[in-house]
Amino acid sequence: MTLKPAMLTIMYGRETDHSLVGDWDGDGVDTPGVFRGGPRLKAAGECAPLNEGRSRYTTDNANRVSLVIAERYGTSYAKFVNYHKQWDGSYYEEWQTPTRIGANGMATVGEPAAWHTYKTPTGSYAVTESFGVYNPGTDLDYRQLNSQSKWGGTRGVNYNQYFEGPKASAADEDMWAIARAGDYRLGVVINHNRPPDSEIVEGMGYAIFLHANKVATAGCVALTENEVAKYMRTAQKGDRIIMGVRSHIFY
Repeated sequence: MTLKPAMLTIMYGRETDHSLVGDWDGDGVDTPGVFRGGPRLKAAGECAPLNEGRSRYTTDNANRVSLVIAERYGTSYAKFVNYHKQWDGSYYEEWQTPTRIGANGMATVGEPAAWHTYKTPTGSYAVTESFGVYNPGTDLDYRQLNSQSKWGGTRGVNYNQYFEGPKASAADEDMWAIARAGDYRLGVVINHNRPPDSEIVEGMGYAIFLHANKVATAGCVALTENEVAKYMRTAQKGDRIIMGVRSHIFY
Protein backbone atom coordinates (compact mmCIF):
# COMPACT_ATOMS: atom_id res chain seq x y z
CA MET A 1 0.00 0.00 0.00
CA THR A 2 1.35 3.41 -0.95
CA LEU A 3 0.74 6.21 1.52
CA LYS A 4 -0.23 9.52 0.00
CA PRO A 5 0.60 12.88 1.58
CA ALA A 6 -2.21 14.55 3.48
CA MET A 7 -4.15 17.11 1.50
CA LEU A 8 -4.99 19.13 4.60
CA THR A 9 -3.37 19.35 8.04
CA ILE A 10 -5.37 20.80 10.94
CA MET A 11 -3.49 21.94 14.05
CA TYR A 12 -5.27 21.76 17.40
CA GLY A 13 -4.34 23.94 20.35
CA ARG A 14 -1.64 26.51 20.80
CA GLU A 15 2.08 26.32 21.39
CA THR A 16 1.54 27.63 24.92
CA ASP A 17 -1.02 24.94 25.84
CA HIS A 18 -0.12 22.48 28.60
CA SER A 19 -1.51 18.94 28.51
CA LEU A 20 -2.95 17.62 31.77
CA VAL A 21 -4.54 14.42 33.02
CA GLY A 22 -7.03 14.40 35.88
CA ASP A 23 -10.41 13.39 37.27
CA TRP A 24 -12.25 16.52 36.14
CA ASP A 25 -15.84 15.41 36.86
CA GLY A 26 -15.26 13.37 40.02
CA ASP A 27 -16.23 10.02 38.44
CA GLY A 28 -12.95 8.34 39.46
CA VAL A 29 -11.64 8.18 35.85
CA ASP A 30 -8.66 10.25 34.67
CA THR A 31 -9.08 11.89 31.26
CA PRO A 32 -6.83 14.25 29.25
CA GLY A 33 -7.28 17.99 29.34
CA VAL A 34 -5.55 21.21 28.34
CA PHE A 35 -4.51 24.19 30.43
CA ARG A 36 -4.38 27.27 28.20
CA GLY A 37 -1.57 29.24 29.78
CA GLY A 38 -2.74 32.67 30.76
CA PRO A 39 -1.34 34.77 33.56
CA ARG A 40 -0.43 32.92 36.71
CA LEU A 41 -2.47 33.69 39.78
CA LYS A 42 -1.16 36.58 41.80
CA ALA A 43 1.40 35.64 44.44
CA ALA A 44 0.18 37.57 47.45
CA GLY A 45 0.95 37.34 51.15
CA GLU A 46 3.25 34.44 52.05
CA CYS A 47 3.21 33.26 48.41
CA ALA A 48 5.57 36.01 47.35
CA PRO A 49 8.60 35.13 49.54
CA LEU A 50 7.92 31.43 48.94
CA ASN A 51 7.98 31.88 45.15
CA GLU A 52 10.92 34.27 45.30
CA GLY A 53 13.05 31.76 47.17
CA ARG A 54 13.10 33.79 50.38
CA SER A 55 12.18 30.87 52.62
CA ARG A 56 14.84 29.29 54.83
CA TYR A 57 13.18 25.93 54.31
CA THR A 58 12.75 23.86 51.17
CA THR A 59 9.47 23.17 49.43
CA ASP A 60 11.22 20.17 47.81
CA ASN A 61 9.18 21.02 44.71
CA ALA A 62 6.14 19.46 46.40
CA ASN A 63 2.76 19.59 44.67
CA ARG A 64 1.27 21.13 47.81
CA VAL A 65 3.02 23.10 50.54
CA SER A 66 1.42 24.27 53.78
CA LEU A 67 2.77 26.97 56.04
CA VAL A 68 2.22 27.10 59.79
CA ILE A 69 3.23 30.64 60.75
CA ALA A 70 3.37 32.13 64.22
CA GLU A 71 3.99 35.85 64.55
CA ARG A 72 6.30 35.45 67.54
CA TYR A 73 7.78 32.88 69.87
CA GLY A 74 5.82 31.90 72.97
CA THR A 75 2.31 31.98 71.46
CA SER A 76 0.10 28.99 70.66
CA TYR A 77 -1.79 30.96 67.99
CA ALA A 78 -0.69 30.66 64.37
CA LYS A 79 -1.96 30.65 60.79
CA PHE A 80 -2.27 27.61 58.53
CA VAL A 81 -2.01 28.36 54.79
CA ASN A 82 -2.33 25.69 52.08
CA TYR A 83 -0.70 26.21 48.66
CA HIS A 84 -0.91 24.35 45.36
CA LYS A 85 1.76 24.39 42.64
CA GLN A 86 0.76 26.08 39.39
CA TRP A 87 1.62 24.98 35.86
CA ASP A 88 4.69 27.26 35.86
CA GLY A 89 6.04 25.87 39.15
CA SER A 90 4.96 28.77 41.36
CA TYR A 91 2.59 28.37 44.31
CA TYR A 92 -0.80 29.97 44.87
CA GLU A 93 -2.96 29.97 47.97
CA GLU A 94 -5.89 27.55 48.09
CA TRP A 95 -7.16 28.29 51.60
CA GLN A 96 -6.09 29.43 55.04
CA THR A 97 -7.40 29.27 58.58
CA PRO A 98 -6.27 30.13 62.13
CA THR A 99 -4.60 27.21 63.85
CA ARG A 100 -3.30 26.29 67.29
CA ILE A 101 0.15 24.92 67.98
CA GLY A 102 2.11 23.94 71.10
CA ALA A 103 0.99 25.65 74.29
CA ASN A 104 4.50 27.15 74.60
CA GLY A 105 4.68 28.15 70.94
CA MET A 106 7.32 27.34 68.34
CA ALA A 107 10.60 25.70 69.30
CA THR A 108 13.83 27.24 68.11
CA VAL A 109 15.97 25.27 65.65
CA GLY A 110 17.39 22.15 67.30
CA GLU A 111 15.25 22.50 70.42
CA PRO A 112 13.32 19.37 71.47
CA ALA A 113 9.61 19.45 70.71
CA ALA A 114 6.49 17.56 71.83
CA TRP A 115 4.90 16.85 75.17
CA HIS A 116 7.83 17.55 77.52
CA THR A 117 8.39 21.05 76.11
CA TYR A 118 4.88 21.75 74.76
CA LYS A 119 6.53 23.35 71.71
CA THR A 120 5.99 22.82 67.99
CA PRO A 121 9.15 22.11 65.94
CA THR A 122 10.51 24.58 63.39
CA GLY A 123 11.43 23.34 59.92
CA SER A 124 10.18 21.78 56.68
CA TYR A 125 8.66 18.31 56.97
CA ALA A 126 7.18 15.78 54.56
CA VAL A 127 3.77 14.20 55.02
CA THR A 128 3.36 10.58 53.93
CA GLU A 129 0.75 8.94 56.16
CA SER A 130 -2.47 9.62 58.02
CA PHE A 131 -4.79 8.00 60.54
CA GLY A 132 -8.19 8.27 62.15
CA VAL A 133 -11.47 6.60 63.00
CA TYR A 134 -12.65 6.99 59.37
CA ASN A 135 -11.06 7.77 56.02
CA PRO A 136 -12.39 10.98 54.41
CA GLY A 137 -10.68 10.02 51.15
CA THR A 138 -6.93 10.59 50.89
CA ASP A 139 -3.97 9.58 48.74
CA LEU A 140 -1.78 9.47 51.85
CA ASP A 141 -1.16 6.09 53.43
CA TYR A 142 -4.06 5.70 55.85
CA ARG A 143 -4.20 3.74 59.12
CA GLN A 144 -7.51 2.91 60.79
CA LEU A 145 -7.07 3.30 64.55
CA ASN A 146 -8.17 0.55 66.91
CA SER A 147 -8.11 -0.18 70.62
CA GLN A 148 -4.46 -1.32 70.43
CA SER A 149 -3.12 1.74 68.55
CA LYS A 150 -0.18 3.47 70.24
CA TRP A 151 2.53 5.96 69.32
CA GLY A 152 5.91 5.37 70.90
CA GLY A 153 7.41 7.90 73.31
CA THR A 154 9.37 5.41 75.40
CA ARG A 155 13.00 5.26 74.35
CA GLY A 156 13.62 2.10 72.37
CA VAL A 157 12.53 0.36 69.19
CA ASN A 158 9.10 2.05 69.01
CA TYR A 159 10.25 5.61 69.65
CA ASN A 160 8.37 8.05 67.37
CA GLN A 161 6.64 5.20 65.55
CA TYR A 162 3.19 3.61 65.45
CA PHE A 163 2.79 0.26 67.17
CA GLU A 164 0.04 -1.91 68.58
CA GLY A 165 0.03 -3.38 72.06
CA PRO A 166 0.33 -2.28 75.68
CA LYS A 167 2.10 0.95 76.61
CA ALA A 168 5.72 0.47 77.71
CA SER A 169 5.53 3.60 79.85
CA ALA A 170 3.40 6.70 80.40
CA ALA A 171 5.33 8.37 77.56
CA ASP A 172 3.61 6.21 74.93
CA GLU A 173 0.43 7.75 73.51
CA ASP A 174 -2.83 5.80 73.56
CA MET A 175 -4.06 6.92 70.15
CA TRP A 176 -7.42 5.20 70.51
CA ALA A 177 -8.22 7.01 73.76
CA ILE A 178 -7.14 10.32 72.24
CA ALA A 179 -9.26 9.63 69.15
CA ARG A 180 -12.32 8.93 71.31
CA ALA A 181 -11.70 12.24 73.09
CA GLY A 182 -11.67 14.04 69.71
CA ASP A 183 -8.11 15.05 68.80
CA TYR A 184 -7.13 11.95 66.83
CA ARG A 185 -10.43 11.34 65.09
CA LEU A 186 -8.43 12.46 62.05
CA GLY A 187 -4.71 13.13 61.82
CA VAL A 188 -1.72 13.41 59.52
CA VAL A 189 1.81 12.45 60.59
CA ILE A 190 4.29 15.33 60.24
CA ASN A 191 7.67 13.66 59.68
CA HIS A 192 9.60 15.55 62.33
CA ASN A 193 12.50 13.51 63.75
CA ARG A 194 11.64 10.49 61.60
CA PRO A 195 12.12 9.08 58.10
CA PRO A 196 11.99 9.96 55.30
CA ASP A 197 13.19 13.38 56.45
CA SER A 198 15.75 12.28 59.03
CA GLU A 199 16.89 9.50 61.29
CA ILE A 200 15.10 9.24 64.63
CA VAL A 201 16.97 10.83 67.53
CA GLU A 202 15.57 9.78 70.88
CA GLY A 203 14.71 12.73 73.08
CA MET A 204 14.24 15.22 70.23
CA GLY A 205 10.47 14.89 70.03
CA TYR A 206 7.76 12.55 68.83
CA ALA A 207 4.09 12.34 67.86
CA ILE A 208 3.97 15.59 65.89
CA PHE A 209 0.68 15.49 64.00
CA LEU A 210 -1.77 17.69 62.14
CA HIS A 211 -4.93 16.72 63.99
CA ALA A 212 -8.47 17.72 64.94
CA ASN A 213 -9.65 19.89 67.87
CA LYS A 214 -8.39 23.44 67.53
CA VAL A 215 -6.95 24.11 71.00
CA ALA A 216 -3.39 24.58 72.27
CA THR A 217 -1.43 21.33 71.91
CA ALA A 218 1.59 19.52 73.32
CA GLY A 219 3.47 20.28 70.08
CA CYS A 220 1.12 19.31 67.27
CA VAL A 221 -0.76 21.53 64.79
CA ALA A 222 -4.52 21.58 65.43
CA LEU A 223 -7.34 22.40 63.02
CA THR A 224 -11.05 21.59 63.13
CA GLU A 225 -11.97 18.04 62.11
CA ASN A 226 -13.55 19.34 58.89
CA GLU A 227 -10.36 21.24 58.05
CA VAL A 228 -8.18 18.17 58.63
CA ALA A 229 -10.53 16.20 56.35
CA LYS A 230 -10.26 18.96 53.73
CA TYR A 231 -6.47 18.80 53.91
CA MET A 232 -6.40 15.00 53.68
CA ARG A 233 -8.63 14.90 50.59
CA THR A 234 -6.10 16.86 48.52
CA ALA A 235 -2.84 15.75 50.17
CA GLN A 236 -0.36 13.50 48.40
CA LYS A 237 2.67 11.64 49.70
CA GLY A 238 5.62 14.03 49.59
CA ASP A 239 3.65 17.21 50.26
CA ARG A 240 5.39 19.40 52.81
CA ILE A 241 4.54 21.48 55.86
CA ILE A 242 6.86 24.39 56.73
CA MET A 243 6.52 25.58 60.32
CA GLY A 244 8.03 28.42 62.30
CA VAL A 245 7.94 32.05 63.36
CA ARG A 246 7.48 34.43 60.42
CA SER A 247 10.70 36.38 61.03
CA HIS A 248 12.66 33.13 61.02
CA ILE A 249 11.01 31.42 58.03
CA PHE A 250 11.29 34.36 55.64
CA TYR A 251 14.16 36.75 54.92
